[in-house]
Amino acid sequence: MKKSIFASLLLSAALFSCSEEDTVTVPSIPPLDGSSYTLQVPLYSTPDVYEEGFNHHTQQVEEVKLSYNRQVFVDLDAASLTSNADTLGYHYNDEEYVKFDVWDTEKDHAEGSEGWDIVLAYYNGKAHDGTEYVPYMMTGALVNKGETKAIRLNKEELEEGGETFISYDEVSYADAMNLTLSSEVDAIGSDWKALDFATFTYKIVENQYYIIETTDGVFFKLAFTGFYNDDLEQGYPAFKFQRLIAE
Repeated sequence: MKKSIFASLLLSAALFSCSEEDTVTVPSIPPLDGSSYTLQVPLYSTPDVYEEGFNHHTQQVEEVKLSYNRQVFVDLDAASLTSNADTLGYHYNDEEYVKFDVWDTEKDHAEGSEGWDIVLAYYNGKAHDGTEYVPYMMTGALVNKGETKAIRLNKEELEEGGETFISYDEVSYADAMNLTLSSEVDAIGSDWKALDFATFTYKIVENQYYIIETTDGVFFKLAFTGFYNDDLEQGYPAFKFQRLIAE
């Protein structure tokens, strides 16, 4: 606020000191960036990490290799006309690595990390067993606690509830403003993918996307597009996102 007043005084002084023949050039404000972006991040990197766990192949408790040993923080607001979103990844062995647990308020956020909007990670989440929610290790996206909000828009769920589903391509800023976003850390979570038991591979849920309000108060739409890399290795979530701009 003080900087804005000071800048206004300087501009007024400049205008007063100029003669009628002088021309004052006021810097133009760059247009808001509504470009569409794509991003894919790896949730695995070397060295391998082993932890004691249940091996479903041997049916015994033993040292098991972690399939996901990396987490990636994403700052959507950093996307501009000349760059994609900023990402920051940590390996399991890094001091900054967070063992996220949505059941524990002391472990559902990253201390000392600022500016990020979502984190792609392997975390202790909530799975419904048909009766209630129970702890379950999963891969997905968590929002920045107390800073970022999100809501899932699923065509089948909305239409079953008698509501209208607006597609990813058609949703607007005005539509987003009419939604009530959630501040729950797992507002995005892991259910943008589903396990196909016929092939034991993950499929991306169709006709589903998310509206996200970032740490800067900017609205984005985001849809996941994949979970595998070109070598068909899982643990490489991919998504597209775009800033929503008021018309």
